[in-house]
Amino acid sequence: MRVFFGSGEPHGQLPRLELPSVMKHASDIDGLVIDARDPLGSFQGEELLRALFDDPRRPQWRLRPERIVAWIAPNDIESAFALGRFGIAAAVTTAGEVTAELERMGTRRPMPVPVQAPARGTRLGPRRSAEQPTVAIGYAHAPETLNALARYQQVLRSLAHESSVFADVATLIEVMVAEGLTCQTNLAAKAGVSHSGQFIGSFAFYRSLRRTRYGRIPDHPQRAIEMDVFIAVDEVLHEVLHLLYLANELRTGTAATHTLIAEELSITWWQGLIHQRVFPEWLSDGRTLAINDDFLLSEANASRRGFFETGTVFSRYETYPWIPYVIGHLPDRCAYIGERPDLSAVLGAWESVPDAAFLRAGPERLQMRLPFHSYPRVPSTFTYAPDASERASAA
Repeated sequence: MRVFFGSGEPHGQLPRLELPSVMKHASDIDGLVIDARDPLGSFQGEELLRALFDDPRRPQWRLRPERIVAWIAPNDIESAFALGRFGIAAAVTTAGEVTAELERMGTRRPMPVPVQAPARGTRLGPRRSAEQPTVAIGYAHAPETLNALARYQQVLRSLAHESSVFADVATLIEVMVAEGLTCQTNLAAKAGVSHSGQFIGSFAFYRSLRRTRYGRIPDHPQRAIEMDVFIAVDEVLHEVLHLLYLANELRTGTAATHTLIAEELSITWWQGLIHQRVFPEWLSDGRTLAINDDFLLSEANASRRGFFETGTVFSRYETYPWIPYVIGHLPDRCAYIGERPDLSAVLGAWESVPDAAFLRAGPERLQMRLPFHSYPRVPSTFTYAPDASERASAA
């Protein structure tokens, strides 16, 4: 049967069930729509998913997560992450998309086997002796994603002579894959101490990103890598680069004097450069440098997330035991990563982008200053060349 959970108007003729009834009849449900279009609905939806999938005393699923669709408000990224971390079929924003997802149920290939890691909570996250071990339920990366990460490692190691950043990214990817730390993007969840994270593993979630921030990147002409897999790799690459900025502090003792948004902006350049080195036949025109524009070019987002505060983005996690373990695999260096070299070109490209006005008004906040001798070698410049005029006309 197919059912509706939430306080809003049910979709179509779906019967509404409350949480106890969903739990009771879970084995009979082959399609569940969670109404998360308002904050209360999102909270209740997450509580339902926790009850279904986060209970260490209930290791067997009676309802597969790919049988669940979350109906969220447009642009509600927080709910998409909070609910999408359970590997559900999709988080959609319209009634038409709900209908389409329900119709596709039963035709999808099975999702990868879920990862249950109670030992992770014991080993990397402290708990009292009487407490249940933390069970982090996400999805292990699919084999094709792991194969793509291995390709990135191989190429980056071959380019170590160009920049130590390439070698260090390869090392961190290797360690994180070996430790099973690349199943989700929220570091608190990785440390085994929180279930409020953003779990990665649902390719349906990646497809929603394909329609937004990755929309300007064409498919690989020979399909050497599927876009779902590319997005999964890009998510891992983004967090690994954040770890390098944290390594500047933890390993070298260099206090961060840059803003969080300066780090995010610089990470975008390194991501684009690495993708170009791995796929020069496909990603050589700089379009990857605009991947995070929809996230960065938002004054409201910058204010809400404290992007103009000084520090490193991952400094809040530096006390988690696994952080020094992973970063400890890096060799000693004067610095691990620095500022993107094309910052002036970025500001010039943003002249016609209204959403970037708040950044152009304070360009000094986008700079990163390290002692000159500390900078790792920066490879030949990869130029920011997004379709800024097209974005400006669309706005």
